Amino acid sequence: MEEHDMGKLDRPYTTRYTTEMPAMGDAPLPVAPYVSRAFFELEREKVFRRAWLEVARVEDVPDPGDYRVVDIEVLGWSLLLTRGSDGALRAFHNVCPHRGNKVVQHRAGHANGFTCGFHGWVFGNDGELKHMAGEAYFPPGTDRCRLGLIPVTLDTWNGFVFIHPQAEPPQTLRDFLGGMADQIEDFPFDRCARIARYEATPRANWKVVLDAFQEAFHAIMVHRGSLPDSAAAPQNPSAAPTSARFHGPHRSLSVWASPRYRPPEVGMIVGKYGPTFATAKDRFAGINPDGDDSWWFDINVFFPNFFCDTGPGWYFTYNFWPV
Repeated sequence: MEEHDMGKLDRPYTTRYTTEMPAMGDAPLPVAPYVSRAFFELEREKVFRRAWLEVARVEDVPDPGDYRVVDIEVLGWSLLLTRGSDGALRAFHNVCPHRGNKVVQHRAGHANGFTCGFHGWVFGNDGELKHMAGEAYFPPGTDRCRLGLIPVTLDTWNGFVFIHPQAEPPQTLRDFLGGMADQIEDFPFDRCARIARYEATPRANWKVVLDAFQEAFHAIMVHRGSLPDSAAAPQNPSAAPTSARFHGPHRSLSVWASPRYRPPEVGMIVGKYGPTFATAKDRFAGINPDGDDSWWFDINVFFPNFFCDTGPGWYFTYNFWPV
């Protein structure tokens, strides 16, 4: 293997990470994990029911009384995130404990409480049962305190909201995130504002789509119309990353920036009046971990299905959910 420094633009880049990181292996990928129903059921039980899962930002439920419903099909769950009058953010199964009816039908909103549309039971933002219709007809000694919405384990990191399917997870969220969180801990997420959100349902195994988003090799074809020459050039024709890292089950790679790339007119205007990757990469914490002069942005992959890509003054996220 011949290694080259991507910072030296007069030299080609041929580093092989399968050699630098032998644990990756170099054998062809098996097909079964991408098409096998039995393997998918293993993923459901062994991965998604045992991992911390990112589901929202704290800004999605900012004020007391705000709520958001998140459906997690791979778990068969409808999740209710609520902000209580005490300011605490909580998660519950969006299911009435009486007859299993879905309590909240709207995706997001503001409410002082939640009324089940089946029998009129009323729950507070703290999940407690506030009104039990027909209470006189229930057996004496029925404990209303045990009939509230069923809580779901919730924690936050850097404004990201995670839930865990287990009532007592074997790891805290911070321990689970480990070195991946260490790498981008100081990025100013709280100073960024959301400008767009979209959803899509590709007809493909979720891992096929996830794998495609954690490399830049596809840029030379997929993005040739929108970002021509952005991540590939004669010095790096395959858009290979400048570096890559493993943090336990999580991973991160840094995308190379082509020196010949020139953004379209609108990009030039933004570059003139705002930070660009060339001028701002040294002004933000939590990015470009190797201090590479040819760096563009980092692709940070949190196991099992959450991406948080960080650049100079911006970030974007992806959640890849099996359906």
